[in-house]
Amino acid sequence: MTQLFAMAVFALVTSISPGPVNIIATVTGANCGYIRTIPHITGATIGFVSILFLLGFGLAQLINEVPYLTEVLTYIGGCFLLYLAYKVAMQKPTNVDDSKLETSAPSFIQGMLCQWLNPKAWIVSLAGISVFFSNHDAEIATLLLFCVIFFVVCYASISVWAVLGITIRTILDTPIHYKLFNLAMGLLLAITVIYTFFMSS
Repeated sequence: MTQLFAMAVFALVTSISPGPVNIIATVTGANCGYIRTIPHITGATIGFVSILFLLGFGLAQLINEVPYLTEVLTYIGGCFLLYLAYKVAMQKPTNVDDSKLETSAPSFIQGMLCQWLNPKAWIVSLAGISVFFSNHDAEIATLLLFCVIFFVVCYASISVWAVLGITIRTILDTPIHYKLFNLAMGLLLAITVIYTFFMSS
């Protein structure tokens, strides 16, 4: 029971903290509403849990033995997330009075890619496996339980950020406000990506 509680706390602290996936959820919630944010939330959650499972199932050992894989992931992921930051900053609003501008919400696949190419997701997953499973050797039942806990907590945490975006949406009553909000969030996402990049280098 103690380990279960510890896993839940670890999942909550790491999932609810600011990061690329959560920032994108906030922007999408503000621009598109919660329903259209669900594919991003679901894809990002499944993407993270799949990383956690694979690392617990032995991929962590491969990464430790071939350290340049982490560097490759960091560079590719950083470029992808900076591209997303640009798209967020340039995103046009939808459902704004007297505006016919439309925007597309991130897809399920894009949500998964946000995690698979997110250095923070790999760092958190490696930390979780290191903390709760000795020598990265996880018993399958315990690993599956850890993944289930993370699925529930991660989905709920990203949803909180999406709802935050919906709340912010109530004060974004003109296209200019939306554009300024998207620009600010895009810059915040870029700063977060650059910070994560240097932390993982």
